[in-house]
Amino acid sequence: MKTYKLIACAFLAALAFVLQVSNEVIGIPTGFGMTIDLTAVPVMLALFIFGAEYAFLTLMVLGAIILISSPSGIVGSVMKVGATLPMLLIPYYVGKAKGLAEYAYAAIGTLVLLLALFFATTWIYSPLRGGMLEYFVGLVPIGLLLGLTYYASREKAGGATDLSNVRVAALALVLAILVRGAVATLANLYFAGPVFFQTPPEAFIGFLDSLPIPFLGAGMGWFVLFFWNAVQGAVEFIVAWVLAYRFGLLKRYGDD
Repeated sequence: MKTYKLIACAFLAALAFVLQVSNEVIGIPTGFGMTIDLTAVPVMLALFIFGAEYAFLTLMVLGAIILISSPSGIVGSVMKVGATLPMLLIPYYVGKAKGLAEYAYAAIGTLVLLLALFFATTWIYSPLRGGMLEYFVGLVPIGLLLGLTYYASREKAGGATDLSNVRVAALALVLAILVRGAVATLANLYFAGPVFFQTPPEAFIGFLDSLPIPFLGAGMGWFVLFFWNAVQGAVEFIVAWVLAYRFGLLKRYGDD
């Protein structure tokens, strides 16, 4: 079975490659350096059908694919992996929860994680401000999520994540996009944006805040980053969920 899953993940990674190289054709540009596409749908399928271990493996392969095939290079690769990690980690633990109390624990744990990511990033940025390392502070939340997701993928419980119940899936999606939005926003403000524009994070944040956002005004650039990442996460999750649970891919290709 393990060989079969590895072969299936290789196929999903190949599909992710096709979706990646064609995202300019089937994707929707946001105007903020990202495109709403289906590139990570195969990663979510791996989660729903085979479990966290194989989803994590597929995501790492996808990151390597973006690194060697996308003009965004290492920045695009890191950002895609970082933004997708919460979509694996949070649904994995929500899918394992049983009963109202455990769902409440998952929600509380998500809020604690959000606070930890924010305070860890800002706390580390303060002493590094003004030096070369300030450009990489945005990697802190991604690194934390990477470690947590890797740990989840190595748990012996393993197995596919059961999110067949619509309400449970909706809870997992809401919590996951909250974390994704926060991670992607912090990583953009303190890493991707400054590196791309070759300007210190503080200057980039100031520039972003100065942009007049339609219906929102100035000072809301961070919200646009959060919003589009939430949309991207929802698209990936919903498309993969429909394919796995409504189109029967889980029953056809899963362990059962």
